[in-house]
Amino acid sequence: MLRSCCLLLVAFGCLVSFGSPSPGSNLEKRDDNLPARVPYVFPPPGTDPIADAIRARRTNGTLLDLDGVLLNAPLIAQGEDDLFGVIRDNNTLPPAMRELFILRIAVLNNASYEWLQHESVGRMAGLTTEQLLAIRLAPPFFASQGVNLTSILGADLVAAMTFTDWITKNVHVPDDVFNALKTFLNDSQLVEATATAAGYSFISRFVVALNVDAKMDVPVPVPT
Repeated sequence: MLRSCCLLLVAFGCLVSFGSPSPGSNLEKRDDNLPARVPYVFPPPGTDPIADAIRARRTNGTLLDLDGVLLNAPLIAQGEDDLFGVIRDNNTLPPAMRELFILRIAVLNNASYEWLQHESVGRMAGLTTEQLLAIRLAPPFFASQGVNLTSILGADLVAAMTFTDWITKNVHVPDDVFNALKTFLNDSQLVEATATAAGYSFISRFVVALNVDAKMDVPVPVPT
């Protein structure tokens, strides 16, 4: 029944147009390079050690529009790169769960830029189109509304998504929600999960407030 609902929602989404098509698995083109609320700062390679450090972490050594906005404040850019170099690239979370945290936050905060950057990463981490649809279309606090996604996401990702909804929309996470996630993660991973959810909530607010790549008013796409 839930699968039928998802298919109906997708069909409805196509009719009312939820935005641009989802990116494929090719990560080379990550931005449309549309204006933000501040100018992009892209120092040439070899001229700025902070920008070069960020390049070293990026696919093909290419700075993102997010980086170009951050580099207006170089120390902020440096701190963000150091922090997310750990949160994104050096944690022990299951990759699919990590990307679920990020994508679900993009949905909850209508941060289409964040979704567009990570949908293809989520697919490479193992998230299926059906799972991406559940992440994109399920209402906040879905479990309390009687929506059971276990057959699609599995119990571990349901626990992760429920946790994400609470930490993002309510900040206060109830014990039962935290303990459900704790079933699947050790103490170190629980800290990593919380840092990932909190950190990408910051990123979502940052990219929306500064209209990075002119995506502030673009709805989060429905995956196909």
